[in-house]
Amino acid sequence: MKRVYLSVRSLLSAGAALLLGWLGFSGCSKTPDAGMAEYGTPTVDYEFKVRVTDQDAKPVEGLQVDLPSSYGDEKELTDAQGNAEIDGSYTGFHRDHQVVLEVKDIDGEKNGVVADKQVTVEVKESDFVSKGSKKWNNGKVKKAIEIQVERK
Repeated sequence: MKRVYLSVRSLLSAGAALLLGWLGFSGCSKTPDAGMAEYGTPTVDYEFKVRVTDQDAKPVEGLQVDLPSSYGDEKELTDAQGNAEIDGSYTGFHRDHQVVLEVKDIDGEKNGVVADKQVTVEVKESDFVSKGSKKWNNGKVKKAIEIQVERK
């Protein structure tokens, strides 16, 4: 009797393992091309060429242009022509998305007092100059951005 019990238990155990294994592999996707789940964060490399002018279309020097992200901010100061270039990587985004640039007057009276400003930048498929690695890097964005600030 004990021998029959062990034999039945072994068959049931093997059958359950096969059934659960089959369900585990086939139950994760409804289509054959769905792919495997991977762990990581999509990134986009970017190069933003920013030009900051005042309401009279004159360039503003000494403003801090900031692209905040969860891995630290990318900050640059505008030069005498009002230009700043920000490049690096931004995480968590796919092809079409938005990023926020912040412009802050950090030098006070030196170059005139300017109101701080936040600008939402639309990143579209057409802004990508390369496609990336097809894994976690979604490519590189190059974009020229004009920002107008108001002098106080």
